[in-house]
Amino acid sequence: MTPLAFEPERLAGPGGLVADLLNGDPEALRLFPPGVLDATVAPLVPDPANECRIPEQAFVGVTAPGRERLGRVISGDGIVVSTGQQPQLFGGPLYVLYKALTAIHTASVIEKQLGRSCLAVFWVAGDDHDWKEVASIGLLDREERLRRVAIVPVEARAGRSVGPSPLPDDIGEIARQFCDAMEHRDSGDPWIDSLLDSYRSGRTFSEAFVEVVSGWLAEWPIAFVDSAHPELRRAAGPFYRAVLENQESVDAALAAGTASVTDLGYRPQLTYLENAVPVFRDTDEGRSRLYGTGPNLRIGRGGEFRPLVELLADVASDPVPYSPSAALRPALESWLLPVAATVLGPGEIAYWSQLSPTFDLLGVTMPAIRPRRSWRVLEPRVSRLLEKTGVEAEDLSDGGTAAVAGLVERSRPRAVEEALLQLEDRVEEEFRLLEDTVGTDLPGLRSAVGKSRSQAFAGLAGFRRTLDSATLKREQTAVAQLRRAADNLYPGGTPQERALSVYVYLARHGNSFLHSAWDATLNGNPEVSSDGTGGVAGNTAAE
Repeated sequence: MTPLAFEPERLAGPGGLVADLLNGDPEALRLFPPGVLDATVAPLVPDPANECRIPEQAFVGVTAPGRERLGRVISGDGIVVSTGQQPQLFGGPLYVLYKALTAIHTASVIEKQLGRSCLAVFWVAGDDHDWKEVASIGLLDREERLRRVAIVPVEARAGRSVGPSPLPDDIGEIARQFCDAMEHRDSGDPWIDSLLDSYRSGRTFSEAFVEVVSGWLAEWPIAFVDSAHPELRRAAGPFYRAVLENQESVDAALAAGTASVTDLGYRPQLTYLENAVPVFRDTDEGRSRLYGTGPNLRIGRGGEFRPLVELLADVASDPVPYSPSAALRPALESWLLPVAATVLGPGEIAYWSQLSPTFDLLGVTMPAIRPRRSWRVLEPRVSRLLEKTGVEAEDLSDGGTAAVAGLVERSRPRAVEEALLQLEDRVEEEFRLLEDTVGTDLPGLRSAVGKSRSQAFAGLAGFRRTLDSATLKREQTAVAQLRRAADNLYPGGTPQERALSVYVYLARHGNSFLHSAWDATLNGNPEVSSDGTGGVAGNTAAE
């Protein structure tokens, strides 16, 4: 059987900033410390001096090949390549897998480079509370049409951290409907069974997510940490105290980082909120940001004021309710873990460009940044169709409209097309002659000649539309196939990796899909785009 093809795809970044960064623009690269991010040379990889501050019990989903490396990290002899994502329904879209594989490969390279044991660690942002972003997933049904499956959070958890929240009581039925809608073969049945086993009532959102994603990666060394895990939050307590004690300086650092981006003409990925502490407090009433820089801080925009000294004491006695904002998480991660490098998506690279002053203020070294790999998966039937029709995968990004138009143009009967072109040339020639003659003898009729000319060409255009309609009908099978291929590669007009569940391909191809993805990770070049230009495209946020 023809193997799956993984074609490198350009990362899409917000507002052109990421494109400039990965294309090596020297002005844009000044947003980062020297050597942290440079697509033209291998980024400098620091050998972290700090030890792991997270206790071993906070690590979850540790694969068998990762256990020894984790032991070294815990003991202070190992280092880390981090990546991460919010926990997402059914493991999330394809880019979650690509992030993890990129981190695993990067760790193996750095391990050889520095001569130290290096483990990929996936930071599960379980304290995130954006349910809209994580509680749905796309799939291709048996007719290759895009469908989305979504869950509604348990009422008491709306507005609360996603990770610790229980899955809804009907999650088993939702998972069954998700699986039944997809095409699957015998090789994919074990993966369907494992998904149904993981997503059942009584599990939390993060537990199910970690179980399925670590299952995909069982053959490779990786461990997971859940940012909502009580032991991780306890370990982060001193860090939160330092942020609260220096909130005025932290606020100034965040403002400076944002200004450095806007001064270069880019739109910041993170919105700077003046006097907003980059720390949240999660209670039964919801997850609320802290506000203020003085002796009293407000819990939420309209909440009560609490003395800073009281909040500091609260964090010291029980830091579990506290969690970082997106602006603080990167520095916290490198404070808790000996991170040598981090694997980021384009949206993350964009907002990290605002964080250098915050890292410096908090005394944390910013790790080397490696962009995640990006691919489109070409199944054998799609590859054959593209080869047969002469269509490039990128030509289908508009849903197949341009590709279908090109197919119709190429498929018009040659004799009819030539006769029509000759007629158009002849009509044009005769009307030019008529216009010259009228201009000499009856110049007042020149506008009437122009009107008649327009009517004649309108009639020819109408015939061409009729011809195209007939050609389209004759090529309806190929047209339908192109549109199905477009739905496969750019479902809903969105790059495949951001729209489709990993289970679309696990159900069809089983383990061979994972092995093909790993081979692509080993052989691909993350800085080379599919059109050979390098770098990334702008104007679209992605992870």
